[in-house]
Amino acid sequence: MKKADIILKSNVIFTGTDQAPINGAVAIKGQKITAVLSEDEIEEYISPETEVISYEDKLIMPGFIDAHDHLWWGAVADSPYMVDVTSSSSEDECVEMIRAFAAEHPEYKRIRGFGWFPANWNDALPSKRSLDEAIPDRPVYMMCADAHTCWMNSLALEESHYSPDMKLESGSIGTFENGEMNGLVYEPEALANAWENLYDFSEEKIEEIAEGFMKSLAAYGITSLSEMSADDYTDQFHKRYKVFQKMDSKGKITSRVHVYMKLLGYNDFSHAKRWKEEFCSDKFQVTGLKGFLDGVTSTYTGLLLEPYADRPDTCGVGAPLVTEASLKESVVAGNAAGLPVRIHCIADGSVRMALDAFEESRKINGEHGCVNTIEHIETIHPDDIGRFKELGVIASVQPEHIPLDVNEKVIRVGEERCRWEWPFKSLLESEADIAFGSDFPVVHYNPFPGIYAAITRLNHDGSIAGVGSDEHLTLAQALSAYTLGAAKAYGRSHELGTLEAGKLADIIVLDRNLFDIDVKEINDSKVLLTMMDGTITHRID
Repeated sequence: MKKADIILKSNVIFTGTDQAPINGAVAIKGQKITAVLSEDEIEEYISPETEVISYEDKLIMPGFIDAHDHLWWGAVADSPYMVDVTSSSSEDECVEMIRAFAAEHPEYKRIRGFGWFPANWNDALPSKRSLDEAIPDRPVYMMCADAHTCWMNSLALEESHYSPDMKLESGSIGTFENGEMNGLVYEPEALANAWENLYDFSEEKIEEIAEGFMKSLAAYGITSLSEMSADDYTDQFHKRYKVFQKMDSKGKITSRVHVYMKLLGYNDFSHAKRWKEEFCSDKFQVTGLKGFLDGVTSTYTGLLLEPYADRPDTCGVGAPLVTEASLKESVVAGNAAGLPVRIHCIADGSVRMALDAFEESRKINGEHGCVNTIEHIETIHPDDIGRFKELGVIASVQPEHIPLDVNEKVIRVGEERCRWEWPFKSLLESEADIAFGSDFPVVHYNPFPGIYAAITRLNHDGSIAGVGSDEHLTLAQALSAYTLGAAKAYGRSHELGTLEAGKLADIIVLDRNLFDIDVKEINDSKVLLTMMDGTITHRID
């Protein structure tokens, strides 16, 4: 019998293999879980060197696995180098926050920020004029909360080499009526120039930012996450990954990182396979491919099957971002190369288009064994719900986006179609796998507000989200989506996502029993202990 290094005891253990918690303990030896024990079995695993920690009625569960993040965007947004303007309710208020931040940091050669959102500004969009007046001497880059629009001043537009007649395959450069650039740039291809400066830091700063971010993740119980920004195969990203690889060798990666590289525009993925071979550790790995098929409904760039309710002239401005033929070609080639594919699909039109591409891949590649996912699925046509199970596609969704939307889709999409917004329960009832994530930095990586939103389907002010459809989940379903479901999305359910003998010891302890509290208290929950790979990375005694 192997004696344990650490034993975590509790009256409330959610293993993820059952819908209800059990009483007992989890025994850890080295990097792995040795056993999940009943009360009567605990003594067998204790030696004089074993640390036994008793948590009584506090919940022990698998570490949270965030199925969808933008690691570097988020790490920078979580650092002192960006101003958080999430709370701003207007362009004027936002500019004052930016002005104050710039005054506090005269040493910053660029002013960076994140979090403004049209839905919080009565649907108003800003322009470069207010930024030019407030900060005339430094480039200013302000990312929208949905990460699909950047607002810049004139110096940032100039530094990033934008022009109103830039040749783009997708995305757009915003202009005033006279053709002059207005400071807004939309969608990933168009945003690439801005991102090159916005997220450019020295290797030393990259490590500093990432190390701080890792500590914050541990405090919220996040033991796995992703880089879902669809980075291209360039020196800039290779340099950044080498920094993470170096951190990994020094034991500074304390939340497992899964990187998804650029999918669209390619049909030869030999370069992706080389990167996958180079970055292949247990804690930092290139896992697969990612593509953006549409934008977001807030700026009418999400692809709908039928026209927008409040803009019947379009089913999606500039959407889809690639042709159906090009999408299928990339997906088929990616899966043929043994690479899982994840596709950003906000609206019902893009969801169907992605499902069609995954269906084409199965026809050509057969049972290829790749874990493909569709990301977001904020609206869907009911005819497509059953196709997830049929095609083995995982629904990767972000429940805190429900209150973030502030019922905007009722206006954009209309009440009838909003019956099928964020259809978590319908997907589960169709036997699809769902994986929860945050899409950080779109919303914070704290998982508790997302769990609350999935269970209650309420907005932040307590009002019913959307049209009040019966798409809420149980607590056990929500926890499973944030653990086992997300582990499946990363292709790692054999070693992560549940508390079982032989699995990696990624375990957290909460300060309360979520199964025995008023649902309103979920948002107040704290993580007392985080263990990743058998090592305690966060602890509050």
